[in-house]
Amino acid sequence: MKKNITKLLLGTITENEIVELRIWLQDPKNQAILESYVRDYHDLNLATIKNNLDEAYNKVSHQIDSNDKPVKKLFPNWTRYAAAVVLLFGLAFFYQQGFFATSNPEVLVPKDDSITLELDNGTIQTIDVNGAIEVRDSEGNVVGSQQQNQISYSKAHEKEVLVFNTLTIPNGKKFQIELSDGTLVHLNAGSSLRYPVNFLSDGPREVFLTGEAYFDVTKNVSNSFVVNVNELDVKVLGTQFNVSAYGEDEFIDVVLVEGAVGLHKEDELQADAVKLSPGQKGSYEQASNYIQVNEVNTSLYTSWMQGHLVFRDLTFNNILKKLERHYNVEIINFNEVLGNEVFNARFNSVAIEEVLGYFNDIHSIDFRIEENKVIIK
Repeated sequence: MKKNITKLLLGTITENEIVELRIWLQDPKNQAILESYVRDYHDLNLATIKNNLDEAYNKVSHQIDSNDKPVKKLFPNWTRYAAAVVLLFGLAFFYQQGFFATSNPEVLVPKDDSITLELDNGTIQTIDVNGAIEVRDSEGNVVGSQQQNQISYSKAHEKEVLVFNTLTIPNGKKFQIELSDGTLVHLNAGSSLRYPVNFLSDGPREVFLTGEAYFDVTKNVSNSFVVNVNELDVKVLGTQFNVSAYGEDEFIDVVLVEGAVGLHKEDELQADAVKLSPGQKGSYEQASNYIQVNEVNTSLYTSWMQGHLVFRDLTFNNILKKLERHYNVEIINFNEVLGNEVFNARFNSVAIEEVLGYFNDIHSIDFRIEENKVIIK
C-alpha cells in the first residue's frame, strides 16, 4: 500500500490505485490509523489547517477527479480532512506505522556513552541509570542520591559558599535532576547543567545550561531562579518552561508552559527584560541580540521528554545533527543541495531507519549504512 498512499499524497494516483486504497480503507483498523493522525496533528497549527484545507484538498481532488471517479464517493468524509493535513505536515506518521521501511543489509548500532557527574574538585563519576548510589561531595559528605534516571539533592549540608556540580548527558540519553530547592530539571540528549549542590539562602538561584532542558521551578518569591544560557538569562520565581540552545541552532528558544519568565541579556537591566506569558515562545537571535515572541503549541516543544522528534522549518543538515544527538549515531551527508533544504516532520519513538526512510521516499535520498555510519550521497 506504500505506493498508493504516496501517490495519493502527491496527487498522481490512478483510478485502479484509488480502488485498491479504498479497499484498504474499508478495514476499520486502517481507518483508525488515519483518524489518529488527524487527532495528533490537527492542533499543530489549527489556523494554518483551516486556511489551507480547501486549497490542499482541491489540489488532491483535481488529480483524482481526472480519473472520472468522484473523490467524495470513494472516501469517507474524514479522509478529505486527513489527506489535506498529510499534505500540509508530511508523511512522517506513515513511517511510524511501518509502511515505508527501507531495506539495508547492515544494521545501525547506536553508541552507548555514559552520563557523567563532575564534582567541584574536578573528579568525574559515571552514572549507571540502572543502579542507585549516594552522591557525595569532594569531602565525602552525602549531599544527595541517585535512583536510576534521576539525581536528587538535599539541604542536609548547606554551605556558606556555592559549590558546583556539572551533570553531562551524552547523545542518545535523557536524565533528570532534582535540585536542593526541589526544582526538577529534565535534561535532553547532548546537554549539560552546572548547578550548586545547595543554593544560598540569599541571592538568586542560578544554574548554567548547555543544550536543552525542561524546568519545573519551585516557587520562591525571595530568591529568583535564573537559567544562564550563553549570553541570555531566563529569570523566574516559580514556573514551568523549556529552554533549547544547541550549538547548531540560530536561536535560543524559551517556551513557557506555566507562570511567567523574563528574558534579557547578561549586560542588560532586568527592567528591560522581555516578558513571556503561558503559551508563548521567546526566540533570542544570537547574531542580532533580538528577541521575538510568538504564540505556539507548547506540547510540540516539550514532546522530546516522551521520546518524540519534532522538526519545524529546519534545514536537512540541522535535522541530521538532531538525529545524531537523539540516536547517538554518526551521519555523514555529501549532498550539499539537500543539506540546505527546509523540512517539517514529526516522529513518535521510531527507529532511525524509519526516519531516514521518510526522507528517502519524499526526496529519494541515497543513503547506506557503512561501518556503523549513515552515509548520504
